[in-house]
Amino acid sequence: MKSWIDRQADLARLAQAQVFFVGGAPRSGTTWLQSLLDSHPEISCRGEALFGKHLAEPLDALMAARREALAAKNGSVFRDTGGYPLPESGDTDFLLATAVLLALERQRDGKACRAIGEKTPENVFFFARLKRLFPGAKFIGIARDPRDVLTSAWHFFHKAAAGEDAGAAKVAFIRSALPSLNQGARTMLALRETYPTDSMIVTYERMREAPEFAASALFRFLGVSDGADLVADCVARTSFAAMSGCREAGAARDGSFFRKGVSGDWRSTLDAEMNAMILDQLGWMFPFYGWTP
Repeated sequence: MKSWIDRQADLARLAQAQVFFVGGAPRSGTTWLQSLLDSHPEISCRGEALFGKHLAEPLDALMAARREALAAKNGSVFRDTGGYPLPESGDTDFLLATAVLLALERQRDGKACRAIGEKTPENVFFFARLKRLFPGAKFIGIARDPRDVLTSAWHFFHKAAAGEDAGAAKVAFIRSALPSLNQGARTMLALRETYPTDSMIVTYERMREAPEFAASALFRFLGVSDGADLVADCVARTSFAAMSGCREAGAARDGSFFRKGVSGDWRSTLDAEMNAMILDQLGWMFPFYGWTP
């Protein structure tokens, strides 16, 4: 094993690359986007590392508990001598950033990268903190018509119970998901407003309509090559057919991670009442992205 000093030097060099993070609503195309980026010879992008829920949150709790324990001992056993210095607020972020870089180094697995990133859908709620940890980082969000997001999620996640009312179950499913979809979309847009040169939002629909154009824009954003032949190769290797086992887009397979690969499929699953419910909460984003209500 390398020494601690050597590992820190490796991480410092890695941090000089273009670090980036990808996020978006589950079933909005985040895995497709991640795979497209990772197909580029100068990019490493893997998912899902779960940096927020399973790294940042436990570290925050651990450091808070340690601070509380030290403060209690300092105020009792060592009240006359001052006790031990308490951890500062930035200590957790320092440890978290180191852990993230360790993960990125491992995912690179020797690939020579000019840009290295990670995709977890819930990153959208973690983008602001990641920007604090890595000031030079870039962020890519993907947006998709929320009706298609919910349709894909319903067919992928829902397990029908015996005798259930499918319509009522669908309404409950939609209602439970709307607050998170709303918050995630607003958080993604707020980050872009705050860091316009370091944030990019693509749409699933645009990637479907003009994949080469979308791929080229993404590659330029990350500062890597975007030659026409390279872009065409990356797009071909991450097409729906290539990633779904040779199924053409539109050939549905419920339960498959790559279910159908089309836009506008919500009409096959949602009725007028469900559509109205979604538009009431999320209709504000339709003009921004050019979706038809």
